[in-house]
This record gives sequence, structure tokens and C-alpha cells, in this order.
Amino acid sequence: MTFEWTEIWAHMGLVARAVLFTLVFMSIWSAVIVVERMWRLRSVARTSTEFSLKAQQWLRERRFPQLLQAEQEYARSPLFTVVGGAVREYLEGLEAQAVGDSYDVIEAAQRSVERNIELEVNRLRKGLGGLASISSSAPFVGLFGTTFGIINSFRAIGVSGQGDLATVAPGIAEALITTAVGIFVALPAVWFFNYLMGRVDGLGADLRHAGSEVVDFLIKDIGRHQRRPFSTAQAERAAA
Repeated sequence: MTFEWTEIWAHMGLVARAVLFTLVFMSIWSAVIVVERMWRLRSVARTSTEFSLKAQQWLRERRFPQLLQAEQEYARSPLFTVVGGAVREYLEGLEAQAVGDSYDVIEAAQRSVERNIELEVNRLRKGLGGLASISSSAPFVGLFGTTFGIINSFRAIGVSGQGDLATVAPGIAEALITTAVGIFVALPAVWFFNYLMGRVDGLGADLRHAGSEVVDFLIKDIGRHQRRPFSTAQAERAAA
């Protein structure tokens, strides 16, 4: 045996070939997840930065309708979901208060922020569970092929009655190759899983910070909103 790849493949059993095909599929699957998530996270970071600059100006100028109309452009931005959801709850709460309903506007906005942050972080983690499964299971899939390679070596010894290198080499080569491929598939999956989880955690922290800021702004704004009717009433009494 010359240990050429074609010769090793020819001596492989059905189980070892199935293990290799499985590992190749897992490698392709993990690559698809990594590319898709990296593209998605990059897109999220870009659109969130753009929306953040515009939202700060709209909030300062109290142009709430214009902020909500930006949904058409930033519908896939988690930052818009968090900020826009809080502003929408705020405006709906003010309308409810105007008709006499008892409604805690700020609490509703806070619940909207928390709910949307949890929703968006879960969306950003989409596919990462599969990447974690690949990183943890690929070595064991390779080990499964290793076991059958050792079994084939012992079977060859039993059939030939000899234990020389030429007899056991094909099975040992089969075992080592499946082990190596399993580790080769698992290592990049682990690295990219940790990297992408770090990106998601960072974006989640940014969303929580933005949500806290918008709630603080709404608390200040509702204070101004509640003072305006009082000032009007005072002016009417003074005129009378």
C-alpha cells in the first residue's frame, strides 16, 4: 500500500466513507452559517449606525411620525425595532391618556424595549445553535469512523492470520483520517462560533444601551407633555 489518497479511499469501508461524507456536509453547513451570519451582522451594524444618527435628530426635534415612517427603510434594523417600538407605545399611550384611560406610558415603552431586545438578540443568534452542534459533535463523528477503522484492522489480522504493518495499515489509516477530518471540521466551527457570539453580545449590549436612552428621553418628554396642559389652564384663569 502506497498511502495515496485514492488507494486509501479504495480500502475504506462503507462506514468510513459515510462518516467522511457526513463530515463534509457538516463542514459545508458550518461555512454557510458563518458566511450568512457575518453578512447579516455586518448589515445590522451598518443600518443601525445610519438609523442611530437620524433617530437622534428626530427625537431631539420630536419628529416622532417621521421616525416611525423610517420603518420602510430600516425594517430589518434591530435598532429601529427597539427604538421605533418604544416610540410607538409612547404615542399610543398618550392617545389613551387623552381620552381618559389609565395608562402607564413609560412602563409600556419599557416593556416594549425589553421585549424587542430579546426578540432581536434571538434573531441575531439564528443558526449559531447549529454551529455549536457541529463544533461539539464533529470530533465524535470522526471518532465513530476511527472505531470502525480499528475494527477493520483487527478483522484483517483475523482473516490473514498476520499482524504485520501491511495488514493493519489500511484500517489504521482509515481511523486516523476520519479522526483528523473530524477535528478539522470542529476547530473552525468553534472559532467562528465564539467570534459570532461575541459580535451578537456586543450588538445586544448596544441595543440595551439604546433602549435605555430612548426610555430616558421619553420620561423627560412626558414631563414636558404633562406640564403643557397645566400651563394652558393657568393662562386661561389669569385671563378671566
